Amino acid sequence: MSDSKVNTEQASKTNWSTGVIIGSSIPITLIVIGIIIKLLAFATPSLQQLPLMDPNDTTIENAVLFGGLFLALPCGLLNSIVGSYALSKGLMKKKVAITGIIIGVLGILMGLLAWVSFYMVSLIEF
Repeated sequence: MSDSKVNTEQASKTNWSTGVIIGSSIPITLIVIGIIIKLLAFATPSLQQLPLMDPNDTTIENAVLFGGLFLALPCGLLNSIVGSYALSKGLMKKKVAITGIIIGVLGILMGLLAWVSFYMVSLIEF
C-alpha cells in the first residue's frame, strides 16, 4: 500500500472579487464619462452642433441623474465592501483592491450627491 496524502490546499485563488469590482465599477465609470461629455460640450461651442450635445437635449443629463440615483450608491457600496474584504483576506493584488475601494467611495459620493440634488429639486417642483 502506498502512503498517499490528500492535498487539501487551494490550487489557485478565486477571482470572484475581481469580477465583482469590475462589474460594479462599470456603471460608475459610465456616469463619470457622461459628466465629462456634458462638461466638454458645455465648454466647447463646436461640439454643441452634434445631436446629443445640443443644450436643449437633456438625454445625457437624465441618464447621469438616474444612474446616480439608482446605480451609483449600491455599486459604490459593493465596491467598497468587496475591495476591503479582498484586501484583508489577500484575495487580489493590493493595487486592484485599493482602486476598487477608491471607485466605491467615488460612487457613494456621486450617489449621495444625486439623491440630495433630487431631493432639492423635488422640494421646489412639488
